[in-house]
Formats: sequence, C-alpha cells, structure tokens
Amino acid sequence: MDGLLIALLIIIAYLVIAITLNRKGILEKYNMSMWGPFIMWRTQRGRDLIDRLAKPARFWKIYAAVGKGIIIVVMVSIMALLIWEAFIVTNIPADQAPSPMMLIGLPGINPIIPVGYGILGLVVAVVIHEFAHGILTRVGQMKVKAMGIVFMVLPMGAFVEPDEDALGTVEKKKRTSVYAVGPATNVIVAIICAILFSSVMVSSAEPVRDNPVIISHLDGSPASIAGLQFGDQIISINGVEIPQGGYGNFAAPEPNTTVTLSFYRGSELMEAQTTSGVVIMLTSSGLPASNAGLEAGMILTSLNGTVIRNEADFRTALLAVAPGATVPLTALSYDSDAGEYRAASDVTTITTLNKNDYFEATYGQSAEEISYIGVNTAYLGATANDPSVIVDRLGHPFAGSDSAADVVTNLLYYIALPFTGLQPLSSPLSEIFVPTGIFSWMPADMFWIVANSLYWIFWINLMVGMTNALPAVPLDGGFLYRDWMDSIVSKIKKGLDQKERDRYVNTITMSTSLLVLFLIVWQLIGPRI
Repeated sequence: MDGLLIALLIIIAYLVIAITLNRKGILEKYNMSMWGPFIMWRTQRGRDLIDRLAKPARFWKIYAAVGKGIIIVVMVSIMALLIWEAFIVTNIPADQAPSPMMLIGLPGINPIIPVGYGILGLVVAVVIHEFAHGILTRVGQMKVKAMGIVFMVLPMGAFVEPDEDALGTVEKKKRTSVYAVGPATNVIVAIICAILFSSVMVSSAEPVRDNPVIISHLDGSPASIAGLQFGDQIISINGVEIPQGGYGNFAAPEPNTTVTLSFYRGSELMEAQTTSGVVIMLTSSGLPASNAGLEAGMILTSLNGTVIRNEADFRTALLAVAPGATVPLTALSYDSDAGEYRAASDVTTITTLNKNDYFEATYGQSAEEISYIGVNTAYLGATANDPSVIVDRLGHPFAGSDSAADVVTNLLYYIALPFTGLQPLSSPLSEIFVPTGIFSWMPADMFWIVANSLYWIFWINLMVGMTNALPAVPLDGGFLYRDWMDSIVSKIKKGLDQKERDRYVNTITMSTSLLVLFLIVWQLIGPRI
C-alpha cells in the first residue's frame, strides 16, 4: 500500500478516536483538550523544571535584552524583504509563482520540507520557543498555569501556558521580555545549528571525484532523454574527460550530433547516448528570446552566424552583438513523432536589449552594458556544478561576499537550499562526498543524517523565529510591536488618557497587521494578475 495512503488512514483513525474521546469527556478527565486536530495535554509537573531553569535571573534578563535587539533586526529585515518582494512579484511568471502550500511551514503540507527532518526541526523549535517564554515568565515573577505536550498521532512539541491576566497587567519591560525570547531563541538556535552544519560538518566532507555533478535538468531535454538524473556525475562525453569547471566549455561537437555520456550514479558507472547542444531552459515573456520564438527545450544552433557548440560559444557570440541590434538566429525543436530535432522554421532573427537598461528599469539594479535576451541555457538541458562548488555553497555560504548586498543574497541562497535540491543531501549526491577529519570514523549515511538534521533544525527554527517576529497580532512580534507603539504614542501624545491612547495604538497595530497579511497574500496573487 502506498505510504501516503497509510499515513492518511492513520491520521483519519487518530481524528476519529480523538473526537470521540473529546465528546465523551475522557480527554478532559486527563487534563487534555482538542485544539483543531491537535490534542493538548496539560500538566503541572514541568513547572519545577521551569523554576530551576529561571534561577539565574540576571542572566535571563540580559538574554531577554539581547533577544529584543535580535527581534528588532529580524522584524525590520523581514518587513523590508516583504515590501521589496511586493514591488517585483508581478515580474514573476504565473507558472513560477509560489503555491499556498509553499507558505505553510509544516512538514507533510509544504512540499519542500521532508517529513522526518521537518518534524524533528518543528519539535525542537516549538519546545525551545515555549520553554523560553516560560522561563522569562517566571523571571518576571508571573505564574505559569500549566505546561504540556501537543500530540497529533505522535508528540509534536511542547507548550507553556502563562497566566494571561498577570501577563496583561505586569510592567511593560517584563511583558516584552516574555514575548521577545521565544522567537529570539529560535533565531539563536538557528544560527548555532547553521554554524555546526556548515563549519563543522560540511567542511569535513570531501568529494570522491572532481567531475561535474548534474543539479537539475529540463524535462524533454537531451539530458532527460538520456535518462540523466539529479546527482549524476559526468565523467566523459565522447570519450573526452570533463574536468572540474569544464562542463560548459569543453570542446563539444556540432549541435544535433549524437554524443556518448559516461557518468556515475552513486557508485555505479553508467553510459548513455543523446543529442549534443545548448538547450533553452527558460524564457521570459516579453523579452527578446520569447519574442524571437525561442521556447524551453529548443537547441540553439547559431547566433549572428556563430555556431553554438557549448555555453562558452553562446556567451562569446552574445557579447559580440551590440545592444539593440537585430541579428540572425537559428534553433532546433524536438519532433516527438520523428524522435529527432529539426529546424525551428519560425526562429530567424532576434533583437537584443541593453542589459543595464533592463535591470535598472525592472530591479533598480545596475548591470553590464551588454546585449541581453532574457533566456537561461544549459548544455544538454542540464545544469551542473563541481563538487567543490557544492561543498563551498553548503559549508562557506558567505565566501566572497564583498558587500551587504552580497551577504543578503548569499543568506537567501543558503535558506533556499531545499529549492535547489541540496537539502536534504541524499543519495546519489551524498555518495559523491565522504566524511574526513574528526568524522572519518562515521559511516557516510550517518554523517549526512546528522548534517541534514542540523540544517533542518536551522531552517525550521529560522522560519518560526522570523514568522513570530512579524509585527502582526497574534504573533509574538505583534504583541511586542503593540507595546512599543504604546511607548511611542505615550511620548508623542502626552495629554491622552489611557482609553484614547489604546485607541491610537490599536489602530496602528491593526493597520500594520493588515499590511503584513496583504504582503504575504500578495506573494500568491501578484504573479497571477
């Protein structure tokens, strides 16, 4: 039976049992209650642990102050990112727009989050988040009503339930400390796990071979027809070894020529035949490539009279064309009935753009003053990276960052590793690397399980921390934002009574919450308009 079907049947059985027990009052008898599909089991037993952990009160007060600083930075950063995305989101093609599931950070729902690693990361994130709230609640001399465990088939996390009445009436400094430490702890743990993953684990991995590795391929492309898969390591083409850095510029034969590939899949050496050529991976509507009739899957054969054998040829030919010039262009399209590539008769010329003009108008960024046609290409329709590049991206994500913009770009790429297939790193790609140094004793499978676990604890904690830092009630950041706005309004509008001040603060807080909601929803609807 299919694994997803078994999981669905287990969840349905769990819900039937849970709802039945809840209606009969059995859950309540054992201090349990339902919250949506979750069962929350409350107990008094963990409060002694919270009390013991809260004893170094001075340390936790300093920790809370640092946490507030972290949340301010995260809150401003995530809002700046959402606002920036709001301006460029309409430039994203509708077929590349994120689905609603991609905005839900739950394993089993979000397709990029692996269930096992995702549940581990979520459990860690929820437990440390709630314990941080509980500890600062006790440091502030407020009561913790109960602690508990959240179930949905299996334990999913823990929670700490403070006395809401006490939290609402305590002095603002103590209350904001409680709100801040939850998401701040998630961010701190995320940073620690990222350092352990990159600087300790991945930095100890070395490639078995230096030949380039397939990272992605286009369906229907020569690579796809040959049966190449993610993680395959190209050794040679037509008997010519493809060295490190040589996949896009080796001496490829004429386009539409049959080539023989030799590659490793894991530890197995394999061979396949396909058609040589530089393949169009993606075109953007309204830009020169699309206007010229180029489509994903076509093979470029010549540009301005220059034969395109490899990607280096394409770049050289494009650089030789003046921005805005109209030049000859030829391409091949695949005839599935005939099982071969044939000339694309409707592709004859192309008029280029000035790359700098386009980037400044579209993204507000400068670029080189060269021809631009709005297309992504790859030899055989497969993108490849050297193993050393993969290790550097995983283990040294900020290497080569010369500016704040570079740091932000590399951070976003590091967070987006799951979208590139580099997380979790699994077979056959993981078989290209072996642990060395202090981890040389560890079996490769175990090494990557530990490394992947650290990355996903980082990823889930960062998402939980960033989400909870948003200035939108009922998130922690929303309550922090409301208290901070109350302090600002009280200083600006000194003559207001408490009722009038609350009205101002509630209006500001609600408006900001609605703005946050709009910016998130706009990610879904903006590209589709």
